[in-house]
Amino acid sequence: MKLLACLAVASLLGTPMASHAARVDLALGKAVTGSSICKPGEEAVKAVNGKLASKTQDKFCTKDVPSWLRIDLGQVSKVSGFTIRHAGAGDEPMEMNTRAFTVRVSTDGTDWKSVVDVTANTASVTEHRITPVQARYVELDVTKPTQTDDPATRIYEVEVW
Repeated sequence: MKLLACLAVASLLGTPMASHAARVDLALGKAVTGSSICKPGEEAVKAVNGKLASKTQDKFCTKDVPSWLRIDLGQVSKVSGFTIRHAGAGDEPMEMNTRAFTVRVSTDGTDWKSVVDVTANTASVTEHRITPVQARYVELDVTKPTQTDDPATRIYEVEVW
């Protein structure tokens, strides 16, 4: 009965029933490469392992500016958005959140299309819905790693959905 009520309300509001919980993270556990790391234990693979531990236990960190993180989804898939968990999502100071970044997609790893461009982020978690595209590769390119002059990019998780 509750489900019928939810469906009725959703149809009146024009809201799709798909929830965040129903999303499938296409990047989870996939092959990933990135810029050189800050220190051992902060490799690119930490950004797609589905874990969110605090501080330095579970993040990708690099001091390269600009920096990058490339995920191979393993096959061409329909992509409709991204969730990025920045430094604050791992209990680090919010001024360490990624300030400026671009997300690009490619079907072949050669020809790239920018689908997200952020220049003034302050949030710990960002969600980016896009017009659905076909992609095998997703790349996060960071041009300003923090709100300060700190050169370290800190990414706790990149979800592709």
